[in-house]
Amino acid sequence: MPKITVVVPTYNKADFVQETIQSIQKQTFDDWCLLVIDDASSDHTLSVVHKVIDPLRTRILSQPMNKGICHVLNLALEHIDTEYFVQVDGDDWIEADTLQVLYDQMSAESGDTALVYANTCHWHVINGSLQFNRIAKQRPFLNRYDFAAYDRMVQPRFYRTSCVKAVGGWEIDDFTGGKLMEDRRILLRLLDHYSFAYVDRDLYHFRYHTNNLSHDRNASIYNKLRKYYTDLALERWGGDYVAHMTGPPHRWQSLRLEPVDRRKE
Repeated sequence: MPKITVVVPTYNKADFVQETIQSIQKQTFDDWCLLVIDDASSDHTLSVVHKVIDPLRTRILSQPMNKGICHVLNLALEHIDTEYFVQVDGDDWIEADTLQVLYDQMSAESGDTALVYANTCHWHVINGSLQFNRIAKQRPFLNRYDFAAYDRMVQPRFYRTSCVKAVGGWEIDDFTGGKLMEDRRILLRLLDHYSFAYVDRDLYHFRYHTNNLSHDRNASIYNKLRKYYTDLALERWGGDYVAHMTGPPHRWQSLRLEPVDRRKE
């Protein structure tokens, strides 16, 4: 049995998914399998996928109707039987030694480490041309509150499968029906019981284009979701902090935590 499942969610990624899969096929760590889950694409994404995959190490699942990323990842979780898995979105790509670096780090951690992450290279598609934007250098988190107040999202997300299954996978009961912010919501729930580990390497390449759901036009929705899921996490963690969003609501807001003054209770 392979050690790592690489999960590639796709929805209308025909222009990008070949590069995604090829970056996985170039991995120096060879003990992996690929799971592609298509969320009812209306373009020729699946045709591209079938042309580029190795059928002996790839499984393709198709949703009959578009449900959103949390539903896709929950379906993936049902079919993952490897000890670890990593999410690589169908418009992104990874460095050739990504799986080796993440596997080595996770293997060195204790069993209560649910996630290993690294740095992200951001690329923008401008007038059809892919242009480098910046490197999002991450850092270790002091505790779960440190992550809750951290405005960036970490990538790549290399999970210990048993931990994700223990918290029940991805929630789908928000006002978007599980279509947005799959990353932060699962990480906050993992921090109920587990810890994270960081590798200071530039491993994940994030492609920012007009069809990204994380586009600026969705900022106000993301702000509401972040506040909602952070409030739930803070309540689960004992109610010692309250969350405040700062900045214009139609732009990407920052979140700040304020200690609860128990003397006023």
